[in-house]
Amino acid sequence: MAIGIQTRKAPARYDLGASKFFGTPTIPEDWAEDFGDDEIFFCQLRLADVAPLDKENRLPQTGYLYVFLHTGDGEYHLRADVRYFDGEPSLALDGFNDAVEGYEKYEDAYLMSFSEVPDTADGTRLFGVPSDWCYGEEPPRLLLQYDPLEGDMGFLDHLDGYLYLFLGEDGADLTQVTLRTEYS
Repeated sequence: MAIGIQTRKAPARYDLGASKFFGTPTIPEDWAEDFGDDEIFFCQLRLADVAPLDKENRLPQTGYLYVFLHTGDGEYHLRADVRYFDGEPSLALDGFNDAVEGYEKYEDAYLMSFSEVPDTADGTRLFGVPSDWCYGEEPPRLLLQYDPLEGDMGFLDHLDGYLYLFLGEDGADLTQVTLRTEYS
């Protein structure tokens, strides 16, 4: 089974450590100076939220998984920066996306909730088989499938397709995640 991700716009006051897309990332204090000038905050997963549905233990059961995106050449040439922290983050970075021109509008947080879905489900989800995979070869192992036309977040909403984050060869090294966008 895959893990479906449903989103809703966060209220004015919410738990900053919640699983979410965009908004204010909460990170370990020693990461504060580690980000590039072209990097935006895409999402954070509080892994305790995912653990009850991750029956195959594909992710750590504790801590946080973060996805930041290097925007280098604009939104058509994104590169993933995936990080794992096994602990409770202590620093909230307000206005993180404000520093990158064209991405200032992604300051609203969209809280995530999770549910079991089939491996082939459309929409935004963790794991399973990539939707719209039309190549002859076996698809890479999917970490995250993001549907930009779902959830009214506005990010990549020109893309009628998906943003995929694929795991590396062994699937355990989260620093080897690659990003790919596919049009339907």
